[in-house]
Amino acid sequence: MASLVRWDPFRDLMDLQHDVGRLFGDLGFAPLRRGDGEKLRTMPSIDVFSRGDDLMIKAEMPGISPDDVDISVTDDVLTVRAQRRTEEKIEEEDYLVRETSYGSFERSLRLPTGVDPETITADYRDGILEVRVPGGAPCHAETHKIEVTAHTSGELPAHH
Repeated sequence: MASLVRWDPFRDLMDLQHDVGRLFGDLGFAPLRRGDGEKLRTMPSIDVFSRGDDLMIKAEMPGISPDDVDISVTDDVLTVRAQRRTEEKIEEEDYLVRETSYGSFERSLRLPTGVDPETITADYRDGILEVRVPGGAPCHAETHKIEVTAHTSGELPAHH
C-alpha cells in the first residue's frame, strides 16, 4: 500500500526544536517539565497589550475546558496554568499525522507593582482566554538620551 506524505518545509526546523527541547528536558530544566516530571508540550500563543489604562492578556486555548484553567497572582506575578486533555485513546501506531499536542502548560507574567489582584478578571470565549488587569497598563515614560563623548586613544576624559 502506498503512503501519502505531505511535504512540510518546516519539518527540519521542527525536528531541531524537538531535539533541543528533548535535550533540555532530559537535563531537567524546569520550563520544559512540570513538578511531576511530565513534559510541558502545550504552549499557547499569548498577546499582551494596553486597552486604555488596563493591561490585557489574551491566550489561545482551543480545546481546553474553562474548568481546566487556573489563574493566580503571587508576588506581582500572574500565572496561567491549563491542561488540554485527550478525548479518546488512539494507539501511537494508528496515527498517520499527529500535530495536536496534549498536556499541561504554565505561563507567568510579571505585573506592574501595586496592581490589586482582587480587581483582575478573566473571560473565556471560543477558545480564547482574556485576562484584564485594571490600571496595569505600563506608563509611557519619557526617554532621556545620554550624550556619548568620544575621546582619542590614550586621552583621559576630563572629570567635572
